[in-house]
Amino acid sequence: MPQVLVPYLLLVVLLALVSCGDAGYQLRQPLGYGVMPPGENWVAVDSAYQSPGRNMVYFDPTTIRRDGDLVTLWQLTDYKMRQGNAPFGRFMLGPHRFFSTKSHKEFDCVNKRVRLLTSSEHSQHMGTGVQHAVAVAQGSGLPVEPGSINEALWKVACDKIEEGSDYSSKGILDGHASLRHVPSCYRSSSLLVAKFPNNLGL
Repeated sequence: MPQVLVPYLLLVVLLALVSCGDAGYQLRQPLGYGVMPPGENWVAVDSAYQSPGRNMVYFDPTTIRRDGDLVTLWQLTDYKMRQGNAPFGRFMLGPHRFFSTKSHKEFDCVNKRVRLLTSSEHSQHMGTGVQHAVAVAQGSGLPVEPGSINEALWKVACDKIEEGSDYSSKGILDGHASLRHVPSCYRSSSLLVAKFPNNLGL
């Protein structure tokens, strides 16, 4: 073996040993489609509303907050294929592309409407990688359409879960029922800041 290769091989082995023992290093590695990040609480939306061939949609039950008839929660959409416009031009410059998005939504339980509060796009799966904020127009919202992902989330937010759904059969929401009735003063509390430190300053 040439002597010049010996230091190189030793360096490779050393880096492998260090990286395997460093949890932070492992967390920085890109995740695959639908692979849950360690320590996260995302729950897949009822399978009846999913399109796993294109994307998977999740919500975090620990972020559900109620203020009267209005309920907010966080949604994560993970795309199987990269989204956005392809790079163009001499230097391959162009709009960024993304594998996942996070959205903070508000649901009107009585009038069955949804309003997007904030949103961000992420360069890697499951809300990881480089984040880009998305401009959101603060309007009055839109009706929740039957059979849509928003209807699935509206049912979760507004206690409209039917018997036999993915949540009721697995008891997913049983431990989080009390979180839906937290006073409104906590809707933008440090709980959300700690949970989503990179989401548009929330």
